[in-house]
Amino acid sequence: MAARFTVGGFAREWGHCHLLANYLARYVSANEGDPERHATLLSTFINELLEVIYRNHAADGQIELIFRRRARHVILQITLPVTEQNRVFYRMAVQIVNQPDLKSWYRARLEDPADGEDTMLGLLELAAVYTCTLTISEPPGQDRLSLFLELPEVDDMGEV
Repeated sequence: MAARFTVGGFAREWGHCHLLANYLARYVSANEGDPERHATLLSTFINELLEVIYRNHAADGQIELIFRRRARHVILQITLPVTEQNRVFYRMAVQIVNQPDLKSWYRARLEDPADGEDTMLGLLELAAVYTCTLTISEPPGQDRLSLFLELPEVDDMGEV
């Protein structure tokens, strides 16, 4: 499943972000064993990601979301237009997510966020709390990048 929208439309209709997240999550979760539970968690993940993107994207262009399945995991690919400042932000987020003791780092930052990190805490929460993995792809010479968020297997998450 894929969705594509313009940066301008996304920013203009920001108040409907949760509706977009809910719609996409319900569609992607339709064939899951417990679609309601899967959709609820997936909506949370999508909403956090959209909030980060809302604060960190270039002024023009298109945002693309592609959902793929690998075994029992959903992988969300987000491709978005970026400025150099946005690119640095996403590189830093991926670097933080992939550090050895992310949970300790995350707990410390919740109490005392460093400059520039407060806008990425929602994204980092997906990795620190929900064990999502985050990677980045930056095609050379383009003003776009792709983030790949591999979501945890919802059935193995226990009670949430």
